[in-house]
Amino acid sequence: MKTIKLIAVHFFLLSGVLCLSVSGQGTFQNLNFEAASVSGDSPGQLIPISAGLPGWNGYLTDTSTSVTTPQTQVVYDGISTGGAFISIIDQNEPGVQPLQGSYSVFLFGGGAPSVIAASISQTGLIPVGTQTLLMDAYTANASPVVAIDGQTISMLPVQTFPNYIEYDGNISSFAGQTATLSFTDPPPTSMAPSQFLLDDIQFSPVATPEPSTWALIVMGGMTFGVQQWRKRNKITPT
Repeated sequence: MKTIKLIAVHFFLLSGVLCLSVSGQGTFQNLNFEAASVSGDSPGQLIPISAGLPGWNGYLTDTSTSVTTPQTQVVYDGISTGGAFISIIDQNEPGVQPLQGSYSVFLFGGGAPSVIAASISQTGLIPVGTQTLLMDAYTANASPVVAIDGQTISMLPVQTFPNYIEYDGNISSFAGQTATLSFTDPPPTSMAPSQFLLDDIQFSPVATPEPSTWALIVMGGMTFGVQQWRKRNKITPT
């Protein structure tokens, strides 16, 4: 009997260790793209995706046939003039600068006659307590798609900066789950390639305010501004 109990105790202890090990795996990585390793590479050069975008997978999808081709390479400091590809850019690219830090990823969808979408994705554990997904992005000629396990996430602009917009989307239903997060730049709506410059992806425990709440915040800010302007100019409201 003691032997059976001892075996049972060892089994549960081992199970606990295995659970802790599993729970510690699968964390999302390189969400700000700062882990890129491009030392010695030249602008316009093809480099392994494992060096340019560690932790991420890349894909090009022909939207007319739904054929998806995994990408083993990305372009270092490449700017598209029509074709679809994935690029990692830094300060050495004169035309476009990273949105945050030293690196940003740049997705290009292919223009006519191509109908190619460019995507990156990563599978990991969405932290417990997550309410929203944040990202900084610049877009042109198409509306990028953000998805978790294939479900499109509605990303709303929350703050505008000179060269990018900060977006957030409600992903509270995925908190605590292991899921695939993807970012896609679809084919463009014109002859020019579509552009999706992306950086600073974050999982936030702060919930997205309801539209009515945003309206109150904006109105409150406007009211405060008017009051301060009146005080400075000594104007009495009628």
